[in-house]
Amino acid sequence: MRNTIDSNRVKSFASVVSNNVCDIPLSQLPTPCLKGDRLEITIPEDEYKLRVEACKHNLHGRVIWSKGAVPLTVTNLRTKLLELWPSIGKWGITALGKGFYEFVFSLLEDVQRVRFVSAWSIPQGVLKLFPWTKDFIPSTMKQTSAQVWIRIHDLSQEYWRPRIVFAIASSIGTPICIDFASNKSAFERPFGHFVRVLVDLGLTKEFVYKLLVERVGFAFFVDIEYEKVPEFCSYFSCIGHNISSCKRKETVLKGADGDRKNKKGVDSKGKKVIEVVNTETPGEGTDEDP
Repeated sequence: MRNTIDSNRVKSFASVVSNNVCDIPLSQLPTPCLKGDRLEITIPEDEYKLRVEACKHNLHGRVIWSKGAVPLTVTNLRTKLLELWPSIGKWGITALGKGFYEFVFSLLEDVQRVRFVSAWSIPQGVLKLFPWTKDFIPSTMKQTSAQVWIRIHDLSQEYWRPRIVFAIASSIGTPICIDFASNKSAFERPFGHFVRVLVDLGLTKEFVYKLLVERVGFAFFVDIEYEKVPEFCSYFSCIGHNISSCKRKETVLKGADGDRKNKKGVDSKGKKVIEVVNTETPGEGTDEDP
């Protein structure tokens, strides 16, 4: 009996790859050529367009985990989302790395329904969904946001309800959680000076320090305080230092005089240069000007 079970579980190499074998004659595949000193291959355009069309109901997403949280596996993440999307039809999720995911839906209506919510709360984090785009590479995405604790001052005690607090915090960034002390019940909370909320804060936008809050028949201002905002370099869109102390920028600008492109990959004005291969060359396998 055991031998029968093992033989059913163990698949031969031929059976595993039988559905994935390349059955296209090599003569029908494009021929690589040299462009300068690099090898180039042109993919079949009709096949590419078919795949792009198949992605019309896709979304990209990023999970923002709380500090110290252990990220969920794709299987566990899907299980949690199934609880949030019980009425959504057939859908799938693929991990892309760097905290990014790609979602595929069978119906456009389902895409619109899940996009209606700006951020979905999951255990120890939030999922932000955004439109699908071509040539999406997670490793090239810039880190322009950070998790920052904010303090909402001058908020009367009757407003200390999670949905009210998160509604206010959503004007500043994507709310993640209320801190433990602020979330205590009125019987146990020892202070009420401010509510402390962890948000995913966009560092490229101007910060809000005073916010008008309205309800039916009344409006008031609250003050917003930010805790330990990380330094952000707007020149290179990176976290860790600010533009005034950016040594890399100084090096780039000093070495850029007279060079259209230097070793740092910038032009004479110090801006980043993305290398583009000229595809309209006069002869195959050369990048010389006509």
